[in-house]
Amino acid sequence: MLILPIVNRGRILNVEIRLKNTEKIKSGVNLEEAGESDVLVDGIQYSNSIFNVKDASENLVVDFIRHNSKSDDNFLVTTREANDSTLYDVYSVSMPPKKVNKQLDDLYGSVVTDMRKEIPGSSKGRYLSFEKLGIDKNLSDDKISMLQDIVKNVPDEDKWPVLFKGAGISDLIETIDFVNTFDCRVISDTTIPEDSITDTLEIFKKLNTKDYKNISNYYNIALGNKKIYNKLLYINKLVYNKPLDLIKSGKNKNKVLVKNNREELDYERGKKST
Repeated sequence: MLILPIVNRGRILNVEIRLKNTEKIKSGVNLEEAGESDVLVDGIQYSNSIFNVKDASENLVVDFIRHNSKSDDNFLVTTREANDSTLYDVYSVSMPPKKVNKQLDDLYGSVVTDMRKEIPGSSKGRYLSFEKLGIDKNLSDDKISMLQDIVKNVPDEDKWPVLFKGAGISDLIETIDFVNTFDCRVISDTTIPEDSITDTLEIFKKLNTKDYKNISNYYNIALGNKKIYNKLLYINKLVYNKPLDLIKSGKNKNKVLVKNNREELDYERGKKST
């Protein structure tokens, strides 16, 4: 399970990230055409490909998928074997969107890898950091300012694509379209008041134990994810003039948990104070 901790309105939400249009089509099987923890695209196995190298970066599995796809048909992902058998589960997944940059491919690849490392009947979480993946590398304040100038000074939206391309900022809009391929649900009963984390950190800081390092790392990941998510919210609001409904409640699939308003203002204030 891939978990995105994110600070939102005085709370830390723990969000599970998966891919939209993904379906578990088989449970407890052993396929002739693919073993455990593999990706199968038009009959070609990732495990037997030149893309499967030692210490491969996450984006290589995405390169493999795109390179071997001869149609728009879904590709298959197999999980690891169950703890008590040699059987595994199989997912059917829609093809990834066109490449925007390596960082977004790393994000997509991380989700595919998480599915490959899944053990049926067992759940083990792994934290995801937007900063560590470098998602913010292509979301600079200068590029967002150029986007803002075009949107606010050119009322004719039909002219925007050409102007975005001329300014070299088309990837900002492509980034929003790319992240919308993810399914993000808040994990029920895991929300933590931010004050609880900061108070706990003060205590463990005095003790100088390993717990302080682990909790501090978790909190910093959540803060970094908030910072980058705020940029995505702001870009989406500028271009589409509507909320980025990416993170939703686990209980109510249609309820958006992280909305624009305050987060968007946080980003604008941050720009003005720098």
